[in-house]
Amino acid sequence: MKKNIAVIGAGLAGITVASLMKENFDVKVFEKSKNVGGRMSTRRETPFNFDHGAQFFKIDTGDFKNFLLDLFTQKIIEPWNFRLAYFEGKYLNKIKLIEDGDKFFVGVPNMDSIVKHLSKNCNVILSTKIERIVRKNYKWNLYDQNKKSCGLYDWVILSIPAQQSLELISNKISFYSSIEKIKMKGCFSLMVGMNKPLNLDYDAALVENEDIAWFAINNSKPGRINKHCLIINSSYEYASKNMNTSKEKVLKHLLCKSSKFLNYDLSKSNIIKIHQWKYVEAECSPIENFFIDHKAKIAVCGDWFINSRVEGAFISANELSKEIRK
Repeated sequence: MKKNIAVIGAGLAGITVASLMKENFDVKVFEKSKNVGGRMSTRRETPFNFDHGAQFFKIDTGDFKNFLLDLFTQKIIEPWNFRLAYFEGKYLNKIKLIEDGDKFFVGVPNMDSIVKHLSKNCNVILSTKIERIVRKNYKWNLYDQNKKSCGLYDWVILSIPAQQSLELISNKISFYSSIEKIKMKGCFSLMVGMNKPLNLDYDAALVENEDIAWFAINNSKPGRINKHCLIINSSYEYASKNMNTSKEKVLKHLLCKSSKFLNYDLSKSNIIKIHQWKYVEAECSPIENFFIDHKAKIAVCGDWFINSRVEGAFISANELSKEIRK
């Protein structure tokens, strides 16, 4: 009889663990949201779709490339060729043409298509927030937001941000103090849907020394519906000062800043939404690729162990999977 594993979090790290371990274990993934994806999510605001999490990703390791091979074959992953502008404040330094050889990849038709495809053969329970885990008689019992038991498990793997992991584990777990040290930066994503194009000289922009740090015309990515969608990310510095500011006030500020930057009034757009990402990037990543307590049979993985990038999520999950299968 296979031992069973509960994975908490259905972002790329959690789904990677489930994909790699389902042959040897009975794996169940619990996700608090109504869709898989984590920070590779796509927000749907009919008729607009916004990749409001990860904007693109790169592939530097053979393991990650092999893991995604099927998605390349099916054209669920394609290179994004676009004009990338670099700004110092409002001053334009340069515009670089990103081509196939630069290997900036995106999911098609949306960023969440990648995790959706990978999760097809995994047992994922959506809209279920695990709020408590209890170890008794060498088994883990999981309880959801309704205090209902979600079953007994031999192993628990947390593929969620450090602070959220800390809420579930006790200080008896060997890596508790290591997780306590991790501090994460957040940001805001402003989503603007328009009925006409901006006609800029670039499709995306990196901005330094401003409250806004990134612009992207989402529909410049391959396979997108022909709707004019703009993603605007705040800087980490602005977010750190305004995490407790009302969303309405943050939205108004970023919209005003963006309108001035673009020299275009965005306030009359069809759709204007904001999303707060509390945990985006670790201020200082741990030296390990994952944390594991063999005695208690619990582990943590995620992109924040490596570099807070998409491939980092895979590397952390892949290394942890090897350790447990050993």
